[in-house]
Order: sequence, then structure tokens, then C-alpha cells
Amino acid sequence: MTESVANAAFLRSRARKEEELAGRLEALVRASRSDPGVIIYDLHRSKEAPASWFLCERYESQDDLNRHMQNPVLRRFVADSATLVDGKLDIRTFRLIDDLHGA
Repeated sequence: MTESVANAAFLRSRARKEEELAGRLEALVRASRSDPGVIIYDLHRSKEAPASWFLCERYESQDDLNRHMQNPVLRRFVADSATLVDGKLDIRTFRLIDDLHGA
């Protein structure tokens, strides 16, 4: 049985780059949702700190996540992130512990 994996990505925009980052993240989400094996690819913006963002991603398998990493929009975003993001991209990978839908 294949184990799904999830990424949680936390970002904070550089000063005066908030809306440029917003546009780039929205384009990334649109491009990524059609990647094979993507279950969830949702973008969230902080209500308290509008320069802070959270991406929630879930893939059917590690192989699907690995393939997603080759997405050209993602690769351009990562290459340009130093000009848009304050600090480093904070990306954490998780595995699903249990399917609680039946609980």
C-alpha cells in the first residue's frame, strides 16, 4: 500500500513584495493542482500578518511529490524565492498517521 505524504510550507514576503508574492503563489497553486498525484494544494494567508503565507500540500505518494518537484512553475518560484521571501522557505514533510474518516 502506498503511503501519502504532505508538505507544510511557511513563507513570509519581503517588504513591499507582498502582492508580487501573492500573484506568484496563486500561479503556483493553479499549476500544481493539476500535477499527477496531488490530493490537496491549498494556499492560506494570515489574517493577523498579511505578509505570512501557508501552503498545505498532500500527495498520493512520495513518488508523486518527487515528480511535483519538477513542475516548471515551482522550479521558477524556488529560483526566484530569494527576491520574494524574507528568509528561507520553511518546508516540512509529513506522513499521514491514520485515516480517521471512519472514526
